[in-house]
Amino acid sequence: MQKEAERIGISSALITAIPSVAKSVGVSRIITGGGIPYPAGDPALPREREVEFRRRLVEQAFEAIVSPVEEPTVFNVTIA
Repeated sequence: MQKEAERIGISSALITAIPSVAKSVGVSRIITGGGIPYPAGDPALPREREVEFRRRLVEQAFEAIVSPVEEPTVFNVTIA
């Protein structure tokens, strides 16, 4: 589905815990998330850090969507 959206000009990004798999199937914009059971979070973090981690995932996804890419590209989340 993501590849078809990209083909018709709709940018998209995938948040995943396994970026190597996403890259191997040709996903254009890949956001490295948390662990396998919780790719969009990390319950091991204290609540405040968990909220920040989730916020940065979404911000990174927005940044990835507006970034031009020619091949599968992995974007890593950084927390200040």
